[in-house]
Amino acid sequence: MARLGFNLMAVEELYGGRFGGLLEAAGLADRMGVDLLVLPDHVTMSERTHRERTATGFPYPLETNWFEPLIALAAVAGVTERARLGTNVLIAPIRPAVLLAKQLATLDVICGGRLDVGLGVGWQEEEYRVSERAFEGRFGILEEQVAVCRALWGGGPAAHTGRRVDFTDLHSVPVPVQGADLRLSFGFNPTPRAVERIVRHGLGWWGQPMPLDGVREAIAAIRAECERTGRDPGSIPVTVATTLVAHGKTAEEVGAMPVLEEARALWAAGADCVIVHPLAFVRSAEELPEFLRPLLDARDAHAASTTTLS
Repeated sequence: MARLGFNLMAVEELYGGRFGGLLEAAGLADRMGVDLLVLPDHVTMSERTHRERTATGFPYPLETNWFEPLIALAAVAGVTERARLGTNVLIAPIRPAVLLAKQLATLDVICGGRLDVGLGVGWQEEEYRVSERAFEGRFGILEEQVAVCRALWGGGPAAHTGRRVDFTDLHSVPVPVQGADLRLSFGFNPTPRAVERIVRHGLGWWGQPMPLDGVREAIAAIRAECERTGRDPGSIPVTVATTLVAHGKTAEEVGAMPVLEEARALWAAGADCVIVHPLAFVRSAEELPEFLRPLLDARDAHAASTTTLS
């Protein structure tokens, strides 16, 4: 079934910069029927790394708010009822594994089992250094974090033996409403190694904005790896995002594909969920309903056509 996600990053700017505005936008999207509300993650950002990243298309100014997503989504949980809440993506290895398990379990309880977590490793070595975490080996750290979370979420007494973390007879309460099956995805560039990791762990894939052909190739690679390993491709949900436009620019100014056209193309390419970001398309909070309504209609039309074909 096709789903529509909404990226809440910097949406408060449509409401005079108030964090309460982000909550108003989340509540509106939830009432209108948006399926997923997400926030990205960065703990720190240096001027040098920001300057280097901006040169390659990073869309946000240095002064943009990066709310800690798990805390912010706990607030979003209080003003929403049906939309799932997610991280797109959480830089997991800068958090200790057992703390990460506790944070995600707590948030899943707060939101009543509506949590979808996109996990990634980031790209800033300095962000790891100042967080007192190892940058080298971060992909392996992330894989072990998933194993630690699954062990603790199954209820106590939990045990895990790994390269970095060992424990027996541990209890971590509360456990998620979703239990050890709390939805997790890897937000990696779809290299062959990344695809192998995604399929081996049976997680979803959360793709960053990329050309449509790249999305098609990634989905084909995931399906091929599932076939090779005997895993059901339907067990690997695919979430992708539409193009992010430089902050302060409109989609028309930069010649970006209209968001409705891009979302339709991504669903047609095989994406289960498409995440959109409004700031390049609206200039006030009052315009948000008209931004979302045709996207929701397109989601429903795609879902209906898929059901008919099946």
